This record gives sequence, structure tokens and C-alpha cells, in this order.
Amino acid sequence: MSTYVLTSMFHNGFHGRVSELFRRMIVSRNGFAFVASEFEKQHETTDHYFTVFLNMFETCGIHFQDAYAVDGRMTRKEAQRAVEKADVVWLAGGDSPKQFRYLQSYGLDIVIKQHQGIIIGMSAGSINMAETAICTVSCGHDRQEIYKGLGCVKISVEPHIDPNNLSGEVKELSANHTIYGLCDESMIVCTDGTMEFVGDVYKIRDGHAERMAGTVKEKEYNEQN
Repeated sequence: MSTYVLTSMFHNGFHGRVSELFRRMIVSRNGFAFVASEFEKQHETTDHYFTVFLNMFETCGIHFQDAYAVDGRMTRKEAQRAVEKADVVWLAGGDSPKQFRYLQSYGLDIVIKQHQGIIIGMSAGSINMAETAICTVSCGHDRQEIYKGLGCVKISVEPHIDPNNLSGEVKELSANHTIYGLCDESMIVCTDGTMEFVGDVYKIRDGHAERMAGTVKEKEYNEQN
């Protein structure tokens, strides 16, 4: 059974409920795969964030036997094997459409969708996990793009939101799409037909933001949308 975790950003490590959930969820700790957003360039940046987030896991007591950054320094087959064997796959932040194109060209879109472990998306990674990926200018993209994502989860997300200052772009999009806004330090955990909201997560529909809490059944989500 797959577990999907959608996040925005953690500036000061994993703490509180987030740390507790990660320790409970991540039982198998043999391998950690950090999938970059830029495969061919910026390897130093990839390695920096790979180390940052790996250290966050270490600090909260989660130690992986093996860990590796997945990008263009691997062949297509090497990248697929690295993701297949990892217990935890981390989809990095960055340029969402660019990351998605790399996932497709390396065949990782299929590998990730079939993966039975834990997939964690941060920012761009969480956007790409959606059935409908929504990339906004207000979230830092060069232009607005909406495309078919990985389809790991049915919901679309907007990372790094300020619920008291929603952009006009997001309000306009929410007339046709239900968008889940992720404040930094928050996450949504999707597993076994349920969605659990941790921290400040907001359901944005028709220009209004409603704070979500607790756990809801996926069936209830489908009925409401």
C-alpha cells in the first residue's frame, strides 16, 4: 500500500506532529531516494538540499541505511532502479513542469505511480503528485500551467500560501478547481482512502479558504467536490 505525503517547506526541521508521523510511518528504512527537479544542471544545489532533508530525518531519529540523489548523473535505468528500491521517495521542490518532464523522460512517472512505499512531495513535487497539476505564477512559476500530473492523489495543491492574502490568480482558479493550500510546516497524508491534515492546510474553493483539520475519507472528498 502506498502512502503519499504532500508538503510545502520545512524551514527548521521536522518537529511536533510532523516528526511523530514520519517516525510512525517510515518503518522500513533501507533506502531513501531524493528525486531532483533539475536533472542536468545545478547538481550542487541538488546535493545541498539532499543533505539538508536527509539531516532533518536523522535529527528526528530516522536513519536510512542507504540514500542517494536521483538526477542526470544516473542513467535512465539506474534512476528507475534507485527509485524502485527506495522505501522513501522524496520529490524535490523547484520548477514543477520541468521536473515533470524529467520524470517522464526517465520513465520515473510510471515507477513512482507503481511504488508501494512512501512518496513525499515538497512544493513542486507535491504539485506533480496530483491528478491535475496546477502551477501558478503566484507560486513562483514563469507562467500558469495546468496539466495531467502523476495521479498519485486526486487533489491539487498550492504550496507556500498565506490564507489571509490569497492571490487573485488562485482565487480565479478556485472557481473551477478545488485547491488545497499548504502553508509551510504543514502536510497532507493520503493513505488507504483517507486524507489527514497536519498543520495549516486550507481548502480553497470559489475564492474562499477553509482551514482543514483531522482526517477525512476520500469518499467524503469526492462527494464534496
